[in-house]
Amino acid sequence: MAKHRILLIRNERTFMVNALVSNLEAAELSVTQVDFHVKEIEEDIKYSELLIVYADDQIRKGHGSLSCLKDICVEHNKRMILVGSRQENDEIMSFLPAHLVLDAVERPFDMAGLVEQVQSVFEGEDEKKKCILLVDDDVAFLQLLKEWLKDKYRIGMARSGMQAITWLAKNNVDLILLDYEMPVTSGPQVFEMLQSESFSKNIPVMFLTGKSDKESIMRVMDLKPAGYLLKNNNKAALLATLDKFFTRKKQG
Repeated sequence: MAKHRILLIRNERTFMVNALVSNLEAAELSVTQVDFHVKEIEEDIKYSELLIVYADDQIRKGHGSLSCLKDICVEHNKRMILVGSRQENDEIMSFLPAHLVLDAVERPFDMAGLVEQVQSVFEGEDEKKKCILLVDDDVAFLQLLKEWLKDKYRIGMARSGMQAITWLAKNNVDLILLDYEMPVTSGPQVFEMLQSESFSKNIPVMFLTGKSDKESIMRVMDLKPAGYLLKNNNKAALLATLDKFFTRKKQG
């Protein structure tokens, strides 16, 4: 899973700042530290998903910089967590839109609790991602697809039709990408199995095929899947096809 990116704004690399960074990185989160200077913040904020403002008296009194921080956060729609004394947090919050401040944590704070809070922010976002089940007997191809899709979608994987049925009995999914040419139980046979089960019959299925000739494509489309994808597609083409599918589904 790709690391979520945090921008930590602070004035000094104090012992507690360093400890916070170490604990966040131990939780497999990516942390970039910047001083409380507008230019530095502007350069890094677009690559970050969450801001942590580690407040001190100097930051609290930097009203001009706080106004700029507000403008930058509004422009990029960036949320943040404040860490400081009650007075520092209250004064900083007076400059910032309330909907962008997730919490104001008072020092001294519970380190483990703060890290869990940050993780919960991203876990909530991950739950909103569409979920795709990949079904293919080729492990290397499964891993390649997962690597391509994991940043944008939640991914499940199965190497056979029976594994897919077992997985779907316990998990909700928005789309199935199913290999057309699997041994033992072929893609069309797995498709029939999926349509016969109450928990999977309404899940859209796209076939994955390595054959692009007209006759092969017609055999695939005769089964009336939600679509098909050629296995020789590159990452950009695959993502574009999935984006188009989910946009149409949302609209219609």
